[in-house]
Amino acid sequence: MTRNNNNKRNLNKKLLENNKSISRVKHEYWNILNFPTIDLDIIKKWDVQKLIYHLKVMFSVEGYCRKDLFNKESEYKFRLKQIDGKTFLKMTRNDFFKMGISGLLILHLEAEILRLHGYYNNENYYEPEELLLKFNDLEQKPYLLRNNNISKENFFNKMDLFQQLITRKLSKVPSIYELKRFLLTPLPIRVLVPSFCLLNNQENSNIYSYVTPQEQCFREFGNIIPSSSISLPFINALTYPYTSNSSCQENNLICYNLIIDALIQGTLSCLQSQKSQWIYMARNFIQSKEDLLRPDWMCWINDHLIIHGIELPENVELNVGIQNIIDKTHWKDIYYSNLPFKFVYISKGPILRWYVFDPLRYKIILISQDFDLDRILDRLRMIRTVINIYNVLDSIRRNWVQFKINKSTHPLYLTINRDGGTSIEFMGNFVKKSLSTQKMKETFNYDTIRKIYLETSHIKNLVHCIDLEGNLSYPILTKDGSCKIFLHPVGYYYYPKNELEVKSMIKTILQVLKEMHQVNWTHRDIYWGNILRQDNGDWLIIDLELGGPVNEILQFSLWNRWPEQAVIGKPYLACYDIYQVGTLMDELKGTDQYFNNYSKSFIQFKNLLLESAKDNNFTAEMALRHEWLSEMNE
Repeated sequence: MTRNNNNKRNLNKKLLENNKSISRVKHEYWNILNFPTIDLDIIKKWDVQKLIYHLKVMFSVEGYCRKDLFNKESEYKFRLKQIDGKTFLKMTRNDFFKMGISGLLILHLEAEILRLHGYYNNENYYEPEELLLKFNDLEQKPYLLRNNNISKENFFNKMDLFQQLITRKLSKVPSIYELKRFLLTPLPIRVLVPSFCLLNNQENSNIYSYVTPQEQCFREFGNIIPSSSISLPFINALTYPYTSNSSCQENNLICYNLIIDALIQGTLSCLQSQKSQWIYMARNFIQSKEDLLRPDWMCWINDHLIIHGIELPENVELNVGIQNIIDKTHWKDIYYSNLPFKFVYISKGPILRWYVFDPLRYKIILISQDFDLDRILDRLRMIRTVINIYNVLDSIRRNWVQFKINKSTHPLYLTINRDGGTSIEFMGNFVKKSLSTQKMKETFNYDTIRKIYLETSHIKNLVHCIDLEGNLSYPILTKDGSCKIFLHPVGYYYYPKNELEVKSMIKTILQVLKEMHQVNWTHRDIYWGNILRQDNGDWLIIDLELGGPVNEILQFSLWNRWPEQAVIGKPYLACYDIYQVGTLMDELKGTDQYFNNYSKSFIQFKNLLLESAKDNNFTAEMALRHEWLSEMNE
């Protein structure tokens, strides 16, 4: 009994030492961010324990896989047959079947053997062509897709499972300088496609690094399994017609756009879980002049623009696309928070390149080879790149807390619909606001909106209407009766954190109201949603659409914001604007910014403003002379 215990302790000690050695191997050779392949001579020196540890890292949830594929039973079979690194590199599907391995794990093990035989040279990864020829020449048994201890269900019955198995987990977000190598990482599994898709590509053996005939894969009872949705972009890549033979540049561009959508948007769509759609994508369709200011293709996560594409005709210089990216990026924290980078691509006819935008240096860095969309193999390589980009996006999403900022953000180029008739879109240096035809008929008067923007354009810290060149202008009434307003400057939502900031905000609002009232206009919509802060620290008052002339007879009422004196059929007085400033101060007690120790003069001033609706003679100028505001610098 004692001898057996000693032997067991010695064995455990040896295994522990092996694991420490394996851990060092993983750290040195298997950093996922330095991933495409490793030197075959290193792998050939792996003993059984090192190979098993490597396969655990690759195909378990504790490593880079989202499911436990390499389980204890698989580990036992590798130990029983004493499979080391050198043996593993020579194995085929038949060898795995003889070991009693089947199902999903075979798909992954074959892909891993192919990956390890690939080579990385001159910053590119090359598929192992000779081994692929050998794989395809062998008369191998078909895949038998059993449950593989993952689930009692066939894995294709669970829609998201195959999508999970073709992606890898990243524990951290890679740096800009790790991206180029990581995006070359081969797929962990070959995708099943119908064999008819491969008929015209049998001579191109490299495509079998990415796909394998579906007809070789059977369910447990001999039925051919159905394809997963992730097969769709691969099928499109294999079957989509070539388009470069057209002499019309515009037609070619449209056709290549369709290919790009199939390979990029199609792949990202298939990878998303059906239960959680966290990636949003859109193509820019040019219908008006301002549409030209957007990228051609866009992708957002958490309302942050994370991918943006520029698509050029073949006869346009690449430098035009690079400048286009810079012009349409608008890197500000209100749009990008603290994101470390964003992905961008430029296509020029059939050629597409991936870049990353570096906000610290404000420049774009090339991170991919040139993909020729007329070549099948390049299309498949493009899908591989997009899947690896998805892995990076997923790591950003899971680590989102480290990129958040302590102020509100806005989605760049993404239309936000409000109350059914109003939409806004942040365009970088300005905001596009659209009022629907119905909204214009029921609520707004175009002539009034036009006049109020023109006659208040001189007022500082008040939003202004501009044209697309940035010059002061007026709202545009379209043929269908809707209204477009390009607004500048851009601000973000910010609640004051102390009494001094409240003073600064209130003084700014009153100064704006004073100047509006002097030119006979009232704002009428002073509430927290219309008070923003600019990047330079100044406050900004927005939304003039409800404004109107001083003493105008009211046709509507905002009963929850206006004083009780402001009713339909009575004039709207300038002092009612001042009353709304008082409600801002009063509403602070319902927020986290409520001050337990604010001054007596603060309370007195707030109460004075709340009583101002009863005094037609009380003006913004009088309010600005109050002692609380005179304590501004104390």
